[in-house]
Amino acid sequence: MEPIRLIAAILLTTFIGCNILYLFLRERGSLNFFERMAISYGLGIGALSLEMFLFSLAGLKYSAGYVILPWGIILVANIFIYFIKKPVRQKKPFYVEPGGMLKAGRMLSVFLSSGIVFEIAYSFFRALIKPIESYDAVAIYAIKAKIFYVARSIPEEFFSKLSSLFPHPDYPLNIPIFQAFLYGAMGSLNDQLVKIIFPLYFVSILAVLYFSVRRFAGSLYALLFTFILATIAQFNAYSTNGYIDLPLAYYCFISAILLFKYFEDTKKGYFVVLSAMMAGLAAWTKNEGILYCAVSLCLFALFLIVNRRKVSIRDAGGLFVYAGIIFIIYSPWLWTKAVYAITNVDVGPLSITPAAMVKQSYKALPILYEFQRQFFGPKKWNLIWIVAMFAVLFNYKKLFNKTLYYITAYLIFVFCGYILIYLISNVEIRYFLNTTWSRFPIHFMPVLVYWLALLLKEEIDL
Repeated sequence: MEPIRLIAAILLTTFIGCNILYLFLRERGSLNFFERMAISYGLGIGALSLEMFLFSLAGLKYSAGYVILPWGIILVANIFIYFIKKPVRQKKPFYVEPGGMLKAGRMLSVFLSSGIVFEIAYSFFRALIKPIESYDAVAIYAIKAKIFYVARSIPEEFFSKLSSLFPHPDYPLNIPIFQAFLYGAMGSLNDQLVKIIFPLYFVSILAVLYFSVRRFAGSLYALLFTFILATIAQFNAYSTNGYIDLPLAYYCFISAILLFKYFEDTKKGYFVVLSAMMAGLAAWTKNEGILYCAVSLCLFALFLIVNRRKVSIRDAGGLFVYAGIIFIIYSPWLWTKAVYAITNVDVGPLSITPAAMVKQSYKALPILYEFQRQFFGPKKWNLIWIVAMFAVLFNYKKLFNKTLYYITAYLIFVFCGYILIYLISNVEIRYFLNTTWSRFPIHFMPVLVYWLALLLKEEIDL
């Protein structure tokens, strides 16, 4: 019965995400059905965990009635919208294949598809073959999830007495609360089955990447870059070990893709709302998500500056809407940290004065050394960084053209953000780099692969 209850809980969560998504997209053809499901999955998890967190702050115990009731109201609203308002339908903007596929192309398509399916199946196998056992996954997240499940809430004394006993008490609770929800749905602390959420995030990222590339290229080309991402050993490994880096990559990637879609057509203001929601959920998933919120806001501001002669007051107001949505989503956790004086012990007070930067300049060499060690480490990253380097060398004139301008800027902002984090960190720099930089590129890897797909479109004839 446990697997059946688990599947039912996952479907309910995705259905909640679908309802939220429908409020903004309705029947517009901007997203494919599978994209909607992929986005609904993570959106439902974030919304559900945030709801349960608010219930805990209000002193309520978790129960099926409390959890489902608000989403039932949204379902009724969506039914009303569907029958009262005429659906707005648009032609699905997918790239049209130029004629039939040659036999060699079909063989390559079968090979790539089989490879992707194998990697997905293997990630589920590795995730479900053993319980949560990696250190961070247990000490930072899984123990908290078990406490929430047993207490049927976040205990009143958790933040004042218990949280300081665990590493990184300031880490957000999106995934632990959802794990507690799944434990409740299954009726047991099954550490093996609960890990299914991580390969599902992996599948969702691949689905969104494939259909995003399909909008400007053929299916074979989209399969190629989906295959590239699926077979990156480090990226795939984090879909199985219970760490939160891959769920963070999911929220950052979808937030970025939706924001890029808005830049392409500013009439689609609903993408601003959805992108901001995903950015807020990134911050609610892991502290590094705050960096991606800042990057998205900087990118939005850059867009308004570059297009200042074309943007309307409504477009400019989108920046404040974006920031407001992020704040609304993140503020309950921000408030909790302030009330209970929960601080981050790794990063010191922000100081970017010239004197402070000179004082921290000794960190530059260790940072550069660790960066190159990861970039030229095919055991973890295959050849993705080497391909990216040569792609830049041979296509540097395209990096800031109309298509790639904002994606290139996004990646530059992210790199600069991580360097700043290392510079202001209180942790010994070599230890900090050794324990984090092998994971941090996972957060922006889907955006990097999407960027490469755009950059190499004319060079790869598929």
